[in-house]
Amino acid sequence: MDKNKKKTEEMLTILAVCAASIVLCCVILLFDRKSDSEIAQETIESTTISEKENNLKELQEEIDQYLKETAISKTDIGFYVEDPESNQTISINGDLPFFAASTYKLPLAMVWYDQINAGNAQLSDYYDALENMVVNSDNDTAEYLFESLGGWEAYKQRIAFYDPQQEVNSEYLATDNVFTPDNMGHILRYLYDHKDAYDQLIKDMKKSHPGQFLDRNLNIYFAQKYGSYEDAYNAVGLSLTSKKPYIIAIYTNLGEYGEEVIGDLNEICFEYFNNNVEK
Repeated sequence: MDKNKKKTEEMLTILAVCAASIVLCCVILLFDRKSDSEIAQETIESTTISEKENNLKELQEEIDQYLKETAISKTDIGFYVEDPESNQTISINGDLPFFAASTYKLPLAMVWYDQINAGNAQLSDYYDALENMVVNSDNDTAEYLFESLGGWEAYKQRIAFYDPQQEVNSEYLATDNVFTPDNMGHILRYLYDHKDAYDQLIKDMKKSHPGQFLDRNLNIYFAQKYGSYEDAYNAVGLSLTSKKPYIIAIYTNLGEYGEEVIGDLNEICFEYFNNNVEK
């Protein structure tokens, strides 16, 4: 009797161990399935991030191909384009200084619209001057406006606010009128992010040399500020009419041919953002 009881107890112990093992296996399988699901989700998210990081790769290839076909040396061009919705950028010689010519007048106008919006100046007193400087690129008006701020160095100190990444050193404050494509691109990003505050400025930019520079191949009244002096032909602006907005700054040392290059490069960008990028 004791023998039978002992055997029964042993069998019950074995069964209990087996049952516990089965439960443990099920739990492990359950967690394995969850891990697989999580891994799959992480893969999807990783792919999305990867695609986002490379969403201007095709545009970069088109630009490189254009420069190759036209035999333009990259030393003669500075280029910055940004998708403000994804924060992705393409930059060529982005940190190299280029002679800005009249493109410096865009951030100068921004400073004065800040003054007006803050109540420190009246639009009625400066409307004609600002329009003349942006639309017609009048040099005398521009000089009057930056001298009214305290001179060139004071002007450059003011516009450093628009680009926190820009180091404000003696080189930046020098009177040589040079900007890097990245610096101007960041200033344009500030303009884009606060475009409601600069509504009149953007309207004037659309009246600035239609059918030339960034608007050369588009003829859509592209919002721009152009500049040219000797071999320096430049243009910077915003595309607010394409399916996706973008920011662009182009500096060249190509003489009059630079305007054609500016028009071609912006056309490539405009077509890309209209046809190849989904919102």
